[in-house]
Amino acid sequence: LETYSADAVTLYLNPELEVNVQDLVALPTLLKGLPGCSTRQQGRVTSWQWRPEWYGGAGLRVRQYAHGGALGKLWGTLFAGDGRMHSELRVALHAYRSAVPTARPVAIRVEKASGPLVRAYYISENLTDTMNLLDLCRAGLAGDLSPTRRHHLAEAIAEAIAAMHQAGILHADLNLQNLLARTGGGEPDVFIIDFDKAELKQTLSDSERMSNLLRLDRSVLKWPASRRLVSISDRLRVLRTYKEKLEVKRKGSQDGVRQRE
Repeated sequence: LETYSADAVTLYLNPELEVNVQDLVALPTLLKGLPGCSTRQQGRVTSWQWRPEWYGGAGLRVRQYAHGGALGKLWGTLFAGDGRMHSELRVALHAYRSAVPTARPVAIRVEKASGPLVRAYYISENLTDTMNLLDLCRAGLAGDLSPTRRHHLAEAIAEAIAAMHQAGILHADLNLQNLLARTGGGEPDVFIIDFDKAELKQTLSDSERMSNLLRLDRSVLKWPASRRLVSISDRLRVLRTYKEKLEVKRKGSQDGVRQRE
């Protein structure tokens, strides 16, 4: 990672991209007035779409790190050190370079608050025309999909997770909100986001893989909208397709090793 420091602010940068470091240093001021939404901490805006002139395409997505639950009320957006943020950027870069369908990571902005406490932002490329799977259910759009498109969506979910696991990434919070779907035109695309507290390993055990899949399955049952629209057949199709996709990826890796030998 490339590093840039200015006063109390430190930037960790994707070395493959050119960015305007001065804008990143001034990020909190630039975000004022932009429309945003909450992420883990309800009632606090912690996610924004940002379109700086120096970054083309669909622009950027900015997420402020915030505690959820009881910790959110106590600590809000304050964290002890930047190790957690630094780790997320490294895992996200590895995922992107390993062809895991995800948003391209751009930078982490960390600012000292008081003593060892910091506030931080994660910046990535914006994924256009996407909606997380829970919002897709809440909007009723999942129910409007034809049986064929539901089948393709399940396949895309399974393939994305298989690619992530094959890259040695154990997601810390694999749920419907951290899977983005693009369902307009063509076959659906699915992207995995939020590698906060994810683990990067040489290989994942079968129990670790299953733990991730079961966490996703539990998230389907957690919310009324997804319980109503996601059928048992849909859930089983994801598990079955995941196994098929993983076997294909494993075979491809083994063939590549044999060819190098």
